[in-house]
Amino acid sequence: MDVKFDYIVVGAGSSGCIVAARLTEDASVKVLLVEAGGSDRSLFITMPGGLPFVYQNKRIGWGYQSGPEPHLHGKMIDEKAGKIIGGSSSINAMIFNRGNPMDYDGWADNGLKDWDYAHCLPYFRTMETFEDGPDDFRGGDGPLRISRAKAEHKLYDAFLRAGEQSGFEVTPDHNGYRQEGMHVAQSFIHDGVRWSAPRAYLRSAMRRPNLTVLPKTLVTRVLVENGAATGIEVAGPDGPRRVTCEREVILCAGAVNTPKLLLLSGIGPADDLREVGVDVVADIPGVGRNLQNHPGVDIQFGTAHEDSLTAQLNLFGRARLGAEWLLLRRGLGTTNFFEAGAFLATRDDLGFPNMQYEFLPLTRKLVNGKLVPVPGFQVWMDLSRPESRGYVKLLTRNPADAPLTVFNHYESRQDLQDMIDGVRLMRDRVIGQSAMQRFRPRHLNPGPEVTGDRDLETWIRGATGTSYHPSGTCRMGTDSDAVVDSEGRMNAVRGIRVADASIMPRVVTGNLNAPVMMMAEKIADRIRGRQPLAPSDAVYYRAGR
Repeated sequence: MDVKFDYIVVGAGSSGCIVAARLTEDASVKVLLVEAGGSDRSLFITMPGGLPFVYQNKRIGWGYQSGPEPHLHGKMIDEKAGKIIGGSSSINAMIFNRGNPMDYDGWADNGLKDWDYAHCLPYFRTMETFEDGPDDFRGGDGPLRISRAKAEHKLYDAFLRAGEQSGFEVTPDHNGYRQEGMHVAQSFIHDGVRWSAPRAYLRSAMRRPNLTVLPKTLVTRVLVENGAATGIEVAGPDGPRRVTCEREVILCAGAVNTPKLLLLSGIGPADDLREVGVDVVADIPGVGRNLQNHPGVDIQFGTAHEDSLTAQLNLFGRARLGAEWLLLRRGLGTTNFFEAGAFLATRDDLGFPNMQYEFLPLTRKLVNGKLVPVPGFQVWMDLSRPESRGYVKLLTRNPADAPLTVFNHYESRQDLQDMIDGVRLMRDRVIGQSAMQRFRPRHLNPGPEVTGDRDLETWIRGATGTSYHPSGTCRMGTDSDAVVDSEGRMNAVRGIRVADASIMPRVVTGNLNAPVMMMAEKIADRIRGRQPLAPSDAVYYRAGR
């Protein structure tokens, strides 16, 4: 390309859209944003209720799998990741969770002083407009529009009441003072449409003459000369092309594709690179290591047809859903259906929750390769702070090939025990309360015969999937083994910065979209040389305080 760019941003996902938009607020800076996927302009993507169709659309995802997973009998796990403008913000379940304040304080305790909750909260606030209005914890004039779910179906209320009967509080705002407890969900939905990163940030920025967006373009490596990044190489119909920049290459490709690209560029563990025939540019053992995710299972129950949301999703109901959304932006098409949830602890020795639950007033089963609704309800449960660690490695040096991704779920025995306890907590303690028992729920999955620890362990190993939250593969830190510093700058190669979930030292307690956006906002300020936002003095909940 003939244009001389200051910055090249790789990946137009949640973080890439934000970094590109914020950098181009400076009219003197020229930015290229490169994305492997195409346009996000689709009714099914825009309509929150179209989520099942989006998940099943292979044309807008990377199609990656993890595994074989050694502690799951060699199981392969589908890993949803958006190959589209907006990345995973254009295909995810739109659940808005920030993580627990103590997650960020934990990062700070390990040397990342500017990443404690006091320094992160102002960026969470500045990026959002919360439906209920601003306060010490919530923002009122940011580009992201965050709504509170209506949770009108009777099973949502029953779930919350059952939690109270179990001894858990219903927290008024789990993204505010207190995360722990039962909650009505919040989402990246506004006026009945998905509020993705392109809608919030990129579309307005694309009107600026200093931003160039290059879709449907696969970046094959970062160009490095004399220890510094000078640009990128991209795949083209006539062979590879080079695009150069004056200042930085900023990687926002996610916790699988960012380390993959670094490895293809010769940046990573030297022995692994030589194994696949990649010339070593910089021997950085941490690239691709420290991989984390949230392993989880669906706990499913059957009910009478009329008690489940399934009753409204027959052929007529689905037609009505589409028509009401298309014409009026109301009805079931405006929801992601995850309208109630909980953050709970399975052990008394934990300082904050280790388990996340998302409640659905319907359940589904696989029929001829497709998920179909059946009368009942289900709870998706994931382990929020696993100890197990995995890795991303190259299988070949062909950029079109998927890397080897292994999470090593349940390598830690404690992780598996926490999952067993988490199933019991929900299935026996919460669903066992009168608020839910009046609907006479039947154990579908796991079945009523699965009761002992050994049976639950076998079921969990077979049923485990993930929440699609890969992170940690280019760990941020102050120690010699860290891949990037506290501003996302690569330690061993000048001119490369990382600003996505791969720099998380430890995965947070919750969904990753909101934390990744916060991190992008924070790092964009550092790239621009702007004074960081002043730390917050808001006091958050700590158990026993």
